[in-house]
Amino acid sequence: MATDAPDFDEPRLAESVEKLSPAAVNALSYGAVRLDAEGRVTFFSDAERRLSGYNKPPIGLSFFIDIAPCMNNPNFRGRIDRALAAGTLDIAFSHVGDFDDSAKELDVRVQSATGGGCWIFIRRED
Repeated sequence: MATDAPDFDEPRLAESVEKLSPAAVNALSYGAVRLDAEGRVTFFSDAERRLSGYNKPPIGLSFFIDIAPCMNNPNFRGRIDRALAAGTLDIAFSHVGDFDDSAKELDVRVQSATGGGCWIFIRRED
C-alpha cells in the first residue's frame, strides 16, 4: 500500500479516499464500495473484488439485494439505516460473514459520501 494511502482507522476515511484516484482506491489493502442514495453500487474496488471473491459486474446493482443479501439484515444494513435516520453516518462495527467465508469476521466502517450516498469500507483480518 502506498504511504499516502489512508489507513482504515483514519477518522475521515471517506473524505481521504475521495481525494484518491480510482487506481489508488483499487490498490488499498481493504475493500471500498460506494453506494448512491438508493443503495446502488457506483464504485466497487478491485481490492474488494479480490478480498471478497465477488467477481461479477456490480456497478448499478443494489448492494443489499443483488450483491450482498446476506448483509441485508438488522445487524448490518439496520445499523446503517439507524445511523442515517439519526443524521450521522460515521459508524464502525464488526460483522461475521463474507462471500467466500461465512464465518470470517470483518471490520466495517460506513461514512457519508460527498454528494449523497455512502462508502462502505471492509477490512478482513487473516
